[in-house]
Amino acid sequence: MSNRPDLGYFDEGQDLASPSFYAEALRPEGQARLLPPAAFRSLAFTQLEDEAVWTRDWICVGSHEAIPHVGDLLPFTIGTHGVHVQRTPDGLRARFNKAQHGGCRMVPLQCQTGAKTRCSFTSCGYSRDRPAIPAGELGDGAPAMHQYLGLRPERLLTAQARSWGPLIFVNLDVAPQSPEADLAALNKAAGFFGNHKPARSEELWLEFPANWKLLAQALAAGEPFAEDPGARWLLARTALDGGGDAVTAWLFPNLVLLATARETCVVVLQQTAIGQTLCRVSVYGEAAGADAPARWRETVEARAGTAAAEHLAISRWGTSFRPATAGAPLPLQTDPHGLWLARMLAERVARVPREALPQPLFQNPRS
Repeated sequence: MSNRPDLGYFDEGQDLASPSFYAEALRPEGQARLLPPAAFRSLAFTQLEDEAVWTRDWICVGSHEAIPHVGDLLPFTIGTHGVHVQRTPDGLRARFNKAQHGGCRMVPLQCQTGAKTRCSFTSCGYSRDRPAIPAGELGDGAPAMHQYLGLRPERLLTAQARSWGPLIFVNLDVAPQSPEADLAALNKAAGFFGNHKPARSEELWLEFPANWKLLAQALAAGEPFAEDPGARWLLARTALDGGGDAVTAWLFPNLVLLATARETCVVVLQQTAIGQTLCRVSVYGEAAGADAPARWRETVEARAGTAAAEHLAISRWGTSFRPATAGAPLPLQTDPHGLWLARMLAERVARVPREALPQPLFQNPRS
């Protein structure tokens, strides 16, 4: 009998935080099976991911070009946590938004379904984000000022912020491990960013009907040739649909890069529902003009189409939509990125604290 405390992550008769949930997906290559369908269709699993992944990993939230001036602010909801990065005279500052629940005293039931809602309080951790906000829209009395910063921004709970080339990463954990060495090794291996790719295109937002894990897996598809020992990234070689060779990188969890010698396509993923993912696409190159995202759009959409089909199939596994699969063993996992994904998830869930903390995080002790 296990003495592990009940973490509350149960669905479909399964303990989603138990090693047994991942056991078949972690078998050797050729024997491993797909992750159970609950990993792609369960609200309880998305809540587990919030605990094990989104609040502990380094999450890409965008680029420096999005907030070029002091005072500019970049919103990005990480899991169910509304955060932002602001450029200050002293550099980047990451904080939790003042209005975590918008104008609501508590989170409405319709906002607890796992889908990001469209709400006028865009700083809410349950609503959809808006693009970067220029400093001029954050003056005294402006709605955005009160939603994101409040009257005393210096009193907001802070998060960790780091840069890699032109990209900005945020980590919500209290004392996360620095990612710089692992990211430097990645750029050395594939040359995604540098003086040879100085210009950035405008950002294109695309949304696809697939769980974020399946979408990242499809976007990064290729033949793996290098992996970070610290379990941050996986590199692969691939052939683009329009011709030519490319290198892909999956920086777990939410950043996929597709690069040729002349350009790097950056795809920042953000889960907007259990089976819906928003992609923020931009391109870096020698002359990445307005047409650059359109040129990469076909590649992104083709790979996303694969992910959408896989999501539909696995999300219906064992249901009345696919009655022949009821009680049947899951298919074998033939995608090396799927094998890597299962390992990344299992390792992170295994690190989730199993005991209650004597002192709640971010709360000052009282005598």
